[in-house]
Amino acid sequence: MIKGIVFVIVSWVLMHIFSVVGIFISFFYLVWWFIFPKSIPCLSCRTKAEGKYCSLCKNNVSKATGRHPKSFYSVIVNTLLLIVISIISIGLVYLESRVLLKLGIPSTPKTASFVIPAKGQHLVGEIFPMKIEITGIETPINAVQVDIGFDPLVLEVVDISTEGSFATIFIQQEINNEYGYVRLSGGLPNPGFDQNKGFFGTIYFQAKIPGPVNIEFLPTSLILANDGRGSDIIKELVSASYLILAEDFPPERIEAQKAILRADVLGKKSDQTQLIFFDEQKVLGEKVNKEIQKSKPSIFQAFGKSVLEQLLKFDIFILSIL
Repeated sequence: MIKGIVFVIVSWVLMHIFSVVGIFISFFYLVWWFIFPKSIPCLSCRTKAEGKYCSLCKNNVSKATGRHPKSFYSVIVNTLLLIVISIISIGLVYLESRVLLKLGIPSTPKTASFVIPAKGQHLVGEIFPMKIEITGIETPINAVQVDIGFDPLVLEVVDISTEGSFATIFIQQEINNEYGYVRLSGGLPNPGFDQNKGFFGTIYFQAKIPGPVNIEFLPTSLILANDGRGSDIIKELVSASYLILAEDFPPERIEAQKAILRADVLGKKSDQTQLIFFDEQKVLGEKVNKEIQKSKPSIFQAFGKSVLEQLLKFDIFILSIL
């Protein structure tokens, strides 16, 4: 078992060495034979026991005569073998780099964040918008899932608008005012959205009773990079604090707000084509109480990932030289 592990490790190291210098070794092997013919080994002789016949040197292996190539034919074949080993090593290094890339190495950096108004004051009955933006986009994104939690005793969601969003396809819109949960999912085709900052959507809340209330992005929120792996690049989840004042909003202004809201939500002023495929099913409240926490990698996982990232950099360096 130990010998097998050692053999694999040594083979892996030699593979990387030969991928870089194998071709040069092959060239100097031939040149060195002409200068010092008895100082280089025959690959075939090295694999055979004392007294066995070497088909390249056309001679029996003997310590007395040495295990170097005995003829020009043997030298040429040994040189070709070294070239073949070098080519195979290069292919294996390339394959290794592709596998590491498929495994998500290196990971796409988490740089994006949701942005909402940090605070505000509103009256009881007032309908107010909360615009959702995304900043810190260093890698193009093509899918976003916004999951927001709030206190349903203080607030309720009256509607969601995608007017002016950078996303062109929306697949899910869920509102649950019983448990205080709202979701909006959407995105856009390849090559994705590549600007540093973009507007995603607007959630319209209505204040129900006076008091402070927090609105926060849940850990199930997603900002997926268009990197071929769908990497979640959320850097941090934000929240906002609002104060609902103990004063009623004028009823006539509420009706005016609703009229404006209907026009905005229906997108009458929109000049951007959007495809909307909303799920008709209502949200289950358990989703709020049983949030899917994003697990943090252990020290061993982080160390292993770091090692693989360095290995990929080394493979890319080798391939760039070639």
